[in-house]
Amino acid sequence: MTKISLIGVSPASVSFALTTKNLTPKPIISAYSSDSKIFDQIKHLEAIDDASNNFEKVVLNSDMIVLDLSISEIKSQFEQLRHLVKNDCIITDFSHSKKRVESWAIEILPQNFCYIPARPLIKMEIPQLSDSNPQIFKGIRYCIMESEKSTKDGMEWFVKFIELLGNKPFFLDIHEHDSYTAATEILLPIVSSSIINSLSKNDSWSEMRKFVNFEFEKQTELANQDPIETEINSITASQPLIYWLDQTIKSLYEIRNSIDQNSDELLNLLIDAWEVKGKIFAGIDEDLPQHVELPSSSQSIASAMFGAKLASRMGDQGDKNLRKSWEYPR
Repeated sequence: MTKISLIGVSPASVSFALTTKNLTPKPIISAYSSDSKIFDQIKHLEAIDDASNNFEKVVLNSDMIVLDLSISEIKSQFEQLRHLVKNDCIITDFSHSKKRVESWAIEILPQNFCYIPARPLIKMEIPQLSDSNPQIFKGIRYCIMESEKSTKDGMEWFVKFIELLGNKPFFLDIHEHDSYTAATEILLPIVSSSIINSLSKNDSWSEMRKFVNFEFEKQTELANQDPIETEINSITASQPLIYWLDQTIKSLYEIRNSIDQNSDELLNLLIDAWEVKGKIFAGIDEDLPQHVELPSSSQSIASAMFGAKLASRMGDQGDKNLRKSWEYPR
């Protein structure tokens, strides 16, 4: 019978464990956490067969080990695993920076270990451990990359296992993964923090902060992430992150110039972003033709009163039934 060991306990790893309960035969799921009290929170889920704060006991005779840890913890775990795990054990992880973890795997793990850089692209947020749910793994893409520490047999087994879970294997290069992750996950708290810093370091902040409300909190929520974790993620993905920071600065400057020049391009830039986000969450990958509206009589009246630019924002925005959910009324 297959034994899978989870090193680290989070809503993602517990949900992963719950997903395996549909397999036949069911694998044995063991889990390690230095805080044994954490297992009381998930006892009702019956996701873990053997929970312990004894690291050696959890990983003994494991066929696959899943590291669900911050990247700052992974290297030290590799140091422990090298002496405890049986031959041909598969090791994988949920971390953001696969190239850095791969370099540690090559440096530390013995020849007979199979490290597979892989990560589920989870779309649903589950903030509480007790709410872990196998639904977050339902039909998602599961990134799988080849490593110098991967073996042919190990890769074939892992791909088949992911497919049995109902996931879609998503094969890509390890550098691509780190670049895309830097852009879509690591960049955002950096930008959020930079907005707060740019405002709070201004001389008028003592008065400006009196205007802060729930909107400010919502728009800058990602700055609430642990600064140490954000720093570590930034350093481990430094080169792709720098590239995407440069692209963001370029985009901001484009918006800045369109505002300065009172250009219609500002609205186009904002609508482009609105529609791209709408497509993503509508599950649409391809470009679709845009719906074009002709000016109405109400727009013409508003134009005389407020100017053509504002009229296009205030007038009738067309029949919503003729637009896709992601399409903004231009």
